[in-house]
Amino acid sequence: METTIRDNPAGSPDVSQHDQIRRYAVPLGLTPEEKFEHWRSWYGSAIDAPVRLEKADKLVRPGFSPTALSLDGPGFSLVDVTNEPANCFWNGETRPSDWLIYFRTACDKFSFSGRSESVSPGTVRFFDLSLPGNFHAAAGFSAVRVHFDRDLLALDEKAMKRLKGLADIRENPILRGLILPALSGWQRTVIAQEIQHLQPVVRSMMMALVSSLLDAPADPDDLKLARIASVRKFIRRNFRNPALTVDEVVAYSFLSRRALYYLFDDERLQVSGLIRALRTLEAIDLLAEANTWRRSLTDIAGASGFTSLSAMRRAFSELIGLSLRDAQENPELLQVRTAGLRRLTEL
Repeated sequence: METTIRDNPAGSPDVSQHDQIRRYAVPLGLTPEEKFEHWRSWYGSAIDAPVRLEKADKLVRPGFSPTALSLDGPGFSLVDVTNEPANCFWNGETRPSDWLIYFRTACDKFSFSGRSESVSPGTVRFFDLSLPGNFHAAAGFSAVRVHFDRDLLALDEKAMKRLKGLADIRENPILRGLILPALSGWQRTVIAQEIQHLQPVVRSMMMALVSSLLDAPADPDDLKLARIASVRKFIRRNFRNPALTVDEVVAYSFLSRRALYYLFDDERLQVSGLIRALRTLEAIDLLAEANTWRRSLTDIAGASGFTSLSAMRRAFSELIGLSLRDAQENPELLQVRTAGLRRLTEL
């Protein structure tokens, strides 16, 4: 399903049944009190839970100008806000509502399950909103959360209680290596088009995270997409190094070569193909730079990760159907030919 992202210059909420990213900026021409009421109404709908905002102070500053982004997808949703000081309350839902929250900034006072505490920047916690709670959000408070389905992850009440008892899980390697980078980059402009494909990836990541935290084995098929995401991230980080080969990826993944090939069996780009595609796109970007004339083709090939100029020439011919000379002389055709390749390399 194709979705669109629209900026709303008037500042009012921009929401339609086809939108999955909703952007908010306080409307112009309102009094400070009216601004807060407008913000409170939008906030309650954006986080998809019965949450109520109240002013932390009696007065709202004239410069009050909150902003927010909300992303809704099948099975998970994310919210990122910047606000004035406010108190947030929820009474608890009748159905389970489970969140994984990443606090980008400090939270002075978070009360949950009868326990009150301060939360430091970077903290990651599990929360069950079927229980009442509240928190004080300081000015500029920023948090991102993933709404996960406990039934989908086969979590019972006992497992959820253990997860909620974990004070901070930011040092978990799966969280640090996979989930936090995903949350940090979710505001990319193409995310709305990718949301349908990201949902199973996020579910797989959550399954891997929960399994590691509970020391419980997970079905290998449930972890497949998380493992693919991890390997792709490793390749993206290292493809410019000419020494990166399939053997290096095998060593990183702790899989046999056969198991690695099986992991990518349904992917349109296999491991070696992904490495070559990323190197080719890097070379194309370097060729397009204004100061390209200062660099030789051999230098560009090396900087892109190719072991030789001839290897780069073969990649251009096989992956985009153009010779290196044609690619240089026909930038418009090159752009058309590379569009599909760029889509294939997206996570």
